[in-house]
Amino acid sequence: MENLTTKELLRSKEEKRILTGKISGIEDEYYKLKGEKISCAIVWYGGIKVLIPCTHLGIEKINKSMIRGMLGAEIDFIVIEIDSTSNIAIASRKDAMILRSQIEFQKLKENDVVRVRILAVGVKHIIVELYGKEIIIKADNLQHTYIVNCKDYYSPGEYLKVRIKKIDIEKNEFELSAKDFIENPFKNIRKYIVESGEYTGKVIAFPKQNSGIIVQLDNSKVSVLARVPPRFNNYPHYQDNVLIKISEIKEDKKLIYGYLMRII
Repeated sequence: MENLTTKELLRSKEEKRILTGKISGIEDEYYKLKGEKISCAIVWYGGIKVLIPCTHLGIEKINKSMIRGMLGAEIDFIVIEIDSTSNIAIASRKDAMILRSQIEFQKLKENDVVRVRILAVGVKHIIVELYGKEIIIKADNLQHTYIVNCKDYYSPGEYLKVRIKKIDIEKNEFELSAKDFIENPFKNIRKYIVESGEYTGKVIAFPKQNSGIIVQLDNSKVSVLARVPPRFNNYPHYQDNVLIKISEIKEDKKLIYGYLMRII
């Protein structure tokens, strides 16, 4: 082991100091504290392999797919065991999360602006870490416009600036918003489109709760929920270019309605 790194790992173990590293792999390792093989997240710290057993990751569902979703994410951990013979350390993210939340959470209040680490990215949400707490941010709180897939915009390991919209530590309820720091395209939308205007766009989604199609307009950042009139024998496909006529604009609700004129 490298001397400086060894000291940092030992201080983490003895003084419960929080260290930080990126998850770069997954291995099934023999976890001697439990006497069994267990899936571990791998963090390389100064050339030393740090094993974080899935039971110490602080995640609800303990399986490899959850760890895969965190690959590339930067996490905090506290060392709980060091094997100087094999140059391997065993650490706990869960312990670090508890300590971090105890130190920082009492300072937080609504409307505070903070930076969070992205841990995992789903289709319609991301999971971030706010001082030791894992919090889900839904697509509606990420951007003002419709997001087809969050994976097109966000990646584990990135940092995101958010505003705390709601914080209730006792009930474990939190709401974070990133869209406060993104320009709202609906503010001046009538500069680009008007009711009864016809505009080209591309089909990007098919909403489950509403009939019709969602069309990303070519001349603006907004999308339109467009109905498909009965006269169309063929329903538009994903990524089809279409012509839409705007029927209603609701800037305050960030909704634009229209109907399909033709498939281009």
